[in-house]
Parts: sequence; C-alpha cells; structure tokens
Amino acid sequence: MAGQYFLDDYASWLGAREETQADILALSPAIDASGQLTLRIIVTEAKYVDAVSFPSKRKESERQLRDTMRRIIDAMSEPDRLDRESWLSRLGDLLLDGIQIPAASNVPLVDWRRRIRDGLAQIEVVGLSHVFVPTALDGSTVTDFSEVSGAPASRQMIFGRAELKALITAYIANASVEALLTSIDPIYGKVPAPHTPGQTITPRSDAPRATAKTKSEPVAENDDRQSVPPTLAEKPSNEKALEPEVTNTIAPANSVAEIVERHLDTSPRQTEADEEWLANTAMMARSALQQLGLQAKLIDQKLTPNAAILRFSGSANLTVEQVLKRRSELLTTHRLDIISVRPEPGAIAIYVARNQRQIVDIQSLWNRWKPTVSATGNQNLVIGVREDDNELFVLSPSQRHAPHTLIAGSTGSGKSVLMQSIILGIAATNDPKHAKIVLIDPKQGVDYFAFDALPHLEGGIIDQQETAVDQLEHMVLEMDRRYRLFKEARVANITAYNAKAAPAEVLPTYWIIHDEFAEWMLTDDYRAAVTSTVGRLGVKARAAGIHLIFAAQRPEANVMPMQLRSQLGNRLILRVDSEGTSEIALGERGAERLLGKGHMIVRAEGEHGLIYVQVPFASETITNELVGAVHDRSLKQ
Repeated sequence: MAGQYFLDDYASWLGAREETQADILALSPAIDASGQLTLRIIVTEAKYVDAVSFPSKRKESERQLRDTMRRIIDAMSEPDRLDRESWLSRLGDLLLDGIQIPAASNVPLVDWRRRIRDGLAQIEVVGLSHVFVPTALDGSTVTDFSEVSGAPASRQMIFGRAELKALITAYIANASVEALLTSIDPIYGKVPAPHTPGQTITPRSDAPRATAKTKSEPVAENDDRQSVPPTLAEKPSNEKALEPEVTNTIAPANSVAEIVERHLDTSPRQTEADEEWLANTAMMARSALQQLGLQAKLIDQKLTPNAAILRFSGSANLTVEQVLKRRSELLTTHRLDIISVRPEPGAIAIYVARNQRQIVDIQSLWNRWKPTVSATGNQNLVIGVREDDNELFVLSPSQRHAPHTLIAGSTGSGKSVLMQSIILGIAATNDPKHAKIVLIDPKQGVDYFAFDALPHLEGGIIDQQETAVDQLEHMVLEMDRRYRLFKEARVANITAYNAKAAPAEVLPTYWIIHDEFAEWMLTDDYRAAVTSTVGRLGVKARAAGIHLIFAAQRPEANVMPMQLRSQLGNRLILRVDSEGTSEIALGERGAERLLGKGHMIVRAEGEHGLIYVQVPFASETITNELVGAVHDRSLKQ
C-alpha cells in the first residue's frame, strides 16, 4: 500500500521551490505485530541525460536528493522544531489524498492519518537517485553506484548505455531485473537501510513502543512493510527483496576540509590569453594617456580577477584628478573602462575592467585560509581576496577592526552572496557553544534556506518584525547580563572572562546579522522600537562579544540614523546605484563604478585607505555540503 506524489506539485506546501528538489515522494504505511504504525518515506530523483551533460547532471541529481532528504529528516528529527507539527499534518493529509482503498476495505486510513498527525508513528526515510545515460562515452561505461554524501540512507545508481538497454529489454519481456541490479550494486534491490529520525526523538509516551523487526518475526495481517513502492529501476515482482534491516546509523559526513579539497579547481588561474590581454591593455592605456597629453611611464602591471592594475609613475603631469576627468574619453575612444584611479606613494594605480571576469570560488580561498574549529572560538572571517596583492582580506571585528559592520549594495551586487559567505565562515570555524547567529531577514529568508540546518542559528531565520524586536531586546538584556558577570569576575571583556570560566560557563560570541535593514525601518513602529535598542548594542556590545552586521541597499538617513550608521565602523560596500549612495555608505564616490557580483570596496578601521576586494562565490552544491558537514559535526559532539 503506497501513495506516490510529484514533489513539484507540492513544492510550496513542503517549503521548497519547483525544480530544486527530488522528483517523487512515496508514502507507505504499515502496522507491525505490536500495533506500532510505521510510515516509510521513499524519495526518488531521476535524470535521463546524454554523455556530455552527465557529470553536471549527476551532481545535480545528487544535490536535489540530498536537499530533499535533509529537509524531511531535519523536520522530523527535532522535537522542539516549531514547524514539526505542520510537517506531520502535511504527511497525514498526503497519505489520505494519495492512497486509494476499496470501500469494503478494513484498513483504518483515517485513523493512521490521525496517528501520524499526532506524532504516534515511527518514521523511516530512504532516498534513491537514478541517472540514465543512453549515449556512449568514449567507449567507456559510466555505470556506477555510491552513497549520497551528506544524506543518510541515500544511494545513487548510474546506468550506462549497455545496462540501460538490458534494463529496458527486461521490462519489455516482463523479466526479473534483480540479477542486473545486484550485479551493478550488491545491495541494490534491497533499498538502503532506512534512516529513522526517531533516533533523536521518540513517539509520545502514550504511543506503542517501536521495535525493529527481524526477518523471523511474524507479520501482522495488515502489515504492508514488504509492499514498498518500486523505484524507477525496480519491478513489482521484486517487492519481497525490498525488506531492509532497520538501522539508526547515519552515513559519516565529509569534513569542511575534505569538501573544500574535493571541489578545488586545479586549472591555471591565469592563461596565456589573459597575459596577452594584460599586455595589450597596458600598451593601450599608455598610448591613450600620451595622446591626451599626460605623462605615462608604466612601472608595473598586474592582473586581478576583475581588472588590470596599471601603475604609472606619478608627476605633476599625471594626477588622479586629470585621469578621472578623462574617464569618459578613455572609455569611448580607447575602450578602457576605468573602475578606479588610486593614489599610491610615487605612483598612480589605474584599475581597468576585464572583458571576462574570473570567478573566485569560496573553496580556493578557504583552501588558503584553512578554517578549523578553534577550542576558544574564532572571530576572524575571510570575506574576500584583495585585488592589489591577491592576499586574503580577513575581517577581525573583535580585535583589529571596528566591532560592527555595514554592508550596502544594490540588486545584483552580490550582497546576499557576501552575507552567506560570512555565515558559512562563522559556522565552519566555531562550535555552537562558541558562536551564535541571530539572522533577521525581511525577505522571508529566501536567500538563506540552505542555513536552516545550522545549529548556530538562534531562533531560526527570523522573518517577522515582532520576533525581530523581541530578539534584539533580548540581546540588550544579554549584553547587560554579561557586564554583570564581568564585574563579578573582575574582567574587562568576554575574552578575559572565557579564559577564567569553566567549560560549561563559556559565553558564545553573538553575531546579529540583519539583511534588508532599511525595509523594516520604513515602518514607524519598528523604527521606534529598534533605533534605541540597536543604538545601545552599537555603543557597548563589543566587550560583551556581540557584533552587528547590518545590510541595506541604500543606507540613507531616513532609514538608518546618522548615529547608528557611525557606529557601524566597518564598511563593506558593493556596487550601488548612484554617487550619492556611495558617498553615504562609503564616505566618498567610487562604489557606483564597481562591477557587481561580489566586487567590493572595504573601508575598515585599522586599515589605510580603501581596499578593493572580490567576494568569493559559494555554489549551491558546496553550500549545502558545508552546512551538512557542520550540522553533522555538531550532532557528534
């Protein structure tokens, strides 16, 4: 007995987007001899692809299955999760909608639905990914099987051309495919041993106790455990072989370092074509300046992910102002898109935009950063690579730089990518006992779905004004409480306090991250409630280990008061829509000429002048894998 559902039809209902999850969800309820109701959930994902797109589609299928599995398992595994009852209600409703039984049947489907909704059912979850490749690939076979990393009880099976042909032929002949499947994957045809979210939760005390059945145990008359719905590569005639052995083990997750290393791009960063473009650009710039009557003695040239940095010897006949005045002419006549002109000791640096920018991925930066979990917590975060010397730019709000940070950038500038990178950095280098994240997002958390599973999140993703106000007021109370503890311990700050405190009394660093801050500040009630609260945090939260990171498209005075803006001493400014916005956010013009997609100017206390930085890009795949690794690491502690 089973109900099968196209997940895209229920995407919004299950809290996901269409075409970002697995294909089919199957629900199979069964009653064992003791009267315990077990709901088997099988998630399947399948792709039929050619050999050219096979590598990327294989990863995509694995990612979609992993995301769907984690969403379901996480919802079922946490007894205190606010939306757990909603998930159970949805599963119960799906069961009733998708399973058709004869009118004369004595199967109590309505009662089963109630028991599922009330949390009285044992839940088992299994995931399967199938990729079918009908075209040949250089005479070699792609047939393979593997466990899906980061998703418990999940496997992926690849069918090459020959195996796919044999599979189809067997189905046409109505023949058994068990031998074919087991020849490819020895345990396939038995389905992965299911993950039981109940390993971290148990049915309510008034529910029958669940016990794992052995194959010698009798099966109740209504026990449909063996009637698990066939997957795309299985036949109904093989249903008896689908009976699994119940286990509560979770497949070990990859560490952060292993994930970074696996995704490293080893191809050369700078090709001969890049070198040729740099040389041509330097020659064009020198010729253009001379034609404009400016002295142009080239002393250095360097290629960055976004630009060519050309350094010319400074003189009275070559100044920053003279070059900026001719910026439009250099673009229209000489095809030189000048991003910035910066003064340096004895030189002028001209940044010329590249025609084809180079993507800076997070794994290449983290491979140099080597993020590890510190025994005392970590407050230093890599937010990008500097363009002038290709060194990592590390933000240190607890030591070198200001304690609080303002992020500004228009749509498409890479603001969300930057904030996601910061959140990943905090989670990857800190245990939950050393760092807590308060994440507030007026956009209903749409940019942060991948972070739902992070144990560092305090209160989940906050997307309601009332909850945000309560949380900020709570942080003020927490700040005051910490100062009282410091007074009793006769210390000045959180670092000194934690050095004296027992392990159970260590205070975590709080990161209050507020996206689209300006949107809610247009609401009078929110503005009134938050201005004084955030103002108090901005003044004295550093010693208490509380850091503010506020982001807005336009941090103007009517949405971000001058006093508050002045307390956000670190400025991470991406491309903005006008010179006026650049002057408000950065203190001078220039951010309006950035290239977008993570191209950023940093003004930070303790740093000399402006720093051009490229924010790393974290793909959805690596983001999900990193979050999964952090989540699983916390479960093992």
